[in-house]
Amino acid sequence: MSTLSKRMISLLLPLAGLAWAESGAPCLAQDQPPAAAGAAAPQGPAGDALPPPQPIRPDQLVPQLKTIPVRKDRPSYNLEWVDSSVQPRDKEGIWILSFAYKPLRIQTVEIPGKGRQLVYYLYYKVVNRTGAPRMFVPQFTMVNEEGKRFDDQVIPEAIPVIRAHNDATIDVQGAVNIMGMIPPSTKKGVDDAVFGVATWQTWDRKADRFSIYVRGLSDGYKEIADPSGGKPVVKYKTLRLDFIRRGDEHNVRSEEIEVGSPPYEWVYW
Repeated sequence: MSTLSKRMISLLLPLAGLAWAESGAPCLAQDQPPAAAGAAAPQGPAGDALPPPQPIRPDQLVPQLKTIPVRKDRPSYNLEWVDSSVQPRDKEGIWILSFAYKPLRIQTVEIPGKGRQLVYYLYYKVVNRTGAPRMFVPQFTMVNEEGKRFDDQVIPEAIPVIRAHNDATIDVQGAVNIMGMIPPSTKKGVDDAVFGVATWQTWDRKADRFSIYVRGLSDGYKEIADPSGGKPVVKYKTLRLDFIRRGDEHNVRSEEIEVGSPPYEWVYW
């Protein structure tokens, strides 16, 4: 199980517990024995039955991400927006977060015990224009031409270095701190945005073409029938970013990486 999968499970377990409790399944406190059959319900001072506690909304069980107000007319060097409109093949009623990114880059980072290491990173911006709070648990997977996958890695030493090389005034978040609820952005002329960065210390240096799949920007999904008659396969609405790298594996530089043509595509993956 990948590190990111473990992070996602640890964040979503409270929601699973809430769903279990709200479904009517029995839920007993660990420090109290179960009530005997026929026992009277708890009563207040006047003898009236106490009302049940108010249910907790799922968006109160996870942290709310801190957004940064950014004017929409503020110039942002090399940051490209993705078309996040609903497509004809999508199910009606799904939501999609607005996403912008910079081309994949390489940064040298001093990592304790390993020395100076080359780190691939994808700098991005997310805005919630759906009108309601949305859960954001992003997953970034780099895939080479042979289909080999490289999940993004937690590299805390890279975050301040990347922030300094892009915009030191923006509090960019790494993989661990960017999971939570994104409040809706409703201000006129201003984006309440979350800035993040996905990082890789391990990748295929020989790959001339590769893609980065970004999952977690939408709740859209499809069930694909299994030709062998097994359970249907669930595929999620995912953003695929395509890149081309010119050069060899011995002298890897950011200048060798270009976006594909077209640069991205929404897929079910």
